[in-house]
Amino acid sequence: MTTFTFILVLAAAVVVSAVINQLVRGVSTPLIQIAIGALIALAGFTTSNFTIEPELFLVLFIAPLLYDEACKVDKVSLWTNRTVILSLAVGLVVVTALTVGFILNFIQPSVPLAAAFALGAALGPTDAVAVASLSQRASLNKRQEVLLSGESLINDASGVVSFQFAVAALTTGAFSLVNATASFLVSFFGGIAIGLVCAVLLAFIASRVRDFGLEDTTFHVLYEVLTPFLVFLVAEELHVSGILAVVAAGLSGSLFRNRNIGPNIARMKIVSASVWKVLGFVLNGIVFVLLGVQLPNAMSDTWEDRSVSNPELIVLVLLLAFVVISVRVVWFLALSYIGRKQTARSEQRNSGGTPEQVKRVLRSVKLVNRESLVESCALALAGPKGAVTLSIMFTLPYSIDAASGAFSQRDFLIFLASGVILVTLLLANFVLPLLLPSKNEAEKYETDIQASIEVLRLVIEDLAARQTKENRRAVQVVMKQYNDRIDRIKQGTGYEDDDSCLRMQALEWEQDFILSSMDREDVSPVVGYRLLRRVRQEMDLVCHERNVWWLIGIARSRLNLVVRSVKRALHDRNLIKNSSQEEAELRAFQAKAFEHVLGRLRVRLDDPAYRTEHVSALMVEVQRDLRRVRRVGRGIATAARVEDKATEMRRLACALELDHIQDMYESGRINRATAKMMRENVHLMQLDLEDKV
Repeated sequence: MTTFTFILVLAAAVVVSAVINQLVRGVSTPLIQIAIGALIALAGFTTSNFTIEPELFLVLFIAPLLYDEACKVDKVSLWTNRTVILSLAVGLVVVTALTVGFILNFIQPSVPLAAAFALGAALGPTDAVAVASLSQRASLNKRQEVLLSGESLINDASGVVSFQFAVAALTTGAFSLVNATASFLVSFFGGIAIGLVCAVLLAFIASRVRDFGLEDTTFHVLYEVLTPFLVFLVAEELHVSGILAVVAAGLSGSLFRNRNIGPNIARMKIVSASVWKVLGFVLNGIVFVLLGVQLPNAMSDTWEDRSVSNPELIVLVLLLAFVVISVRVVWFLALSYIGRKQTARSEQRNSGGTPEQVKRVLRSVKLVNRESLVESCALALAGPKGAVTLSIMFTLPYSIDAASGAFSQRDFLIFLASGVILVTLLLANFVLPLLLPSKNEAEKYETDIQASIEVLRLVIEDLAARQTKENRRAVQVVMKQYNDRIDRIKQGTGYEDDDSCLRMQALEWEQDFILSSMDREDVSPVVGYRLLRRVRQEMDLVCHERNVWWLIGIARSRLNLVVRSVKRALHDRNLIKNSSQEEAELRAFQAKAFEHVLGRLRVRLDDPAYRTEHVSALMVEVQRDLRRVRRVGRGIATAARVEDKATEMRRLACALELDHIQDMYESGRINRATAKMMRENVHLMQLDLEDKV
């Protein structure tokens, strides 16, 4: 079979796996692709005529997958949990490599210790794509998802670097701890530095190209796709870690990208997201199909090897899988114990406990309890090995310079890695849902109404994240329209919804800000008490304390509003000058109070304890009051510009809505009929925007 034909077979296998995944529920896509690869091998299609250089394999598969994962990861959550994630991504990888290496070398002395360490380093990284593509029967909370995604992102780099050092020791036959440590530091920090420099340079080139008037979507998307390959090759040419350079470029790339809003940029982002989604699926699919193809071949080679019997081979695979999972379980148990002790210490100190009480509380924290054991086992199983492990193992050398001959253990080690991958995937697919069962029926999206409201909430969150100084007014207009859509859906179903608690909380934030500013003497008492009186009147309105005094207060506030409007009009015409300084101070401080409330609301936008439509609607109201206080945004020309940008944001919102509908359908949260109905509604709105209805 020619190389071209084999590539076509791999691509066809990935397409078939996508179709089967839509028909078969409860089985993850990687397992389906592995099964298809095994069928291809049993049918006589092998990789005997298909060879690829190890370095080329790293460039083709690992570099783009890591770059895409780094671009999509939640940077804020990653930084918040940086200590735990670094311990998982670096410490756990090193411990896994050492444990697997010593155990394998002890059981099979024919395997060199450096080669055993190489296998352990390859088994260190986890595959987040494999976890994401598992059946949706298991339920991970937000923190667990952040830990697993952050671990899989960074441990790929640490695993590759550790593997490369082990291979270097294997091929040369010499190892120096001092030289290895120095080389590791140079490779580690040099790779990060090169990645950051490349990210800045590539972003600068893209910006200059746009300045020349080239807004072609195809060019910019292709330029972004080529980025991980360029960064990897440049880093490797400078003898630093190309993997770390790609990760650093992906993490920092979003900081240097063009944040302007426009049809071309929005179109480019939509196309880019689609291209990366297809590219990631194809690359991962090919790797897992190759894994399925490799299994029968590696098994047939080792099956004829008399040095290791077949039962011993199976036991060895199960033993290595048990070792890898056990190390993860122990590591997560230790992290849980440390975290529970830190929580107990902080709670006891905050409550005013004495040092003796704190020590007594810390001694009462158990090393292992039922909840921590279940969570640790679930997190250990939720990190299966996958594409990265297999890609790393394929880079094992065919010969060893130190031994002046072929590396006879290469196929054996690849088979062991493939077996561990298969075992961890099976455990993650069938055992993990038993430890972390699916969400309650009340939390599932069983109706069209629930699904529609959830999609609209997700679009509001995306729009809020894309809000800048230039497009703030336009984003607020579109967010309000999506809030109105949610309100109409709720009204049509008779759903009672009350946001008085959130409004009261926002008023309390504003009141606390005013009081703290008065204590710090940042504002004069006259201005502070005037604003406090207004805030407390609004609190009475929210609480519905409607009595005679409340009516008098409302009438007085309305009269004051009319008087202030008249004074402002006269002041703008330079007809009066009295109290101008006090009015200016009042408006400036009120603007600061509104900004404080907006900051608190933005934090609550992603908080599941608050409804997105409530937070966004209140944000729009506060931002409108902020513009009124600052006297900005008046005039027909400004309104026309806002409407033009709002049209662009509506187009972007429709595209985001389609993406969320597809994500919900692929995750099994809505059925095919619901997804079709929701897409048709969005397509009608898109036609209306383009005046093609």
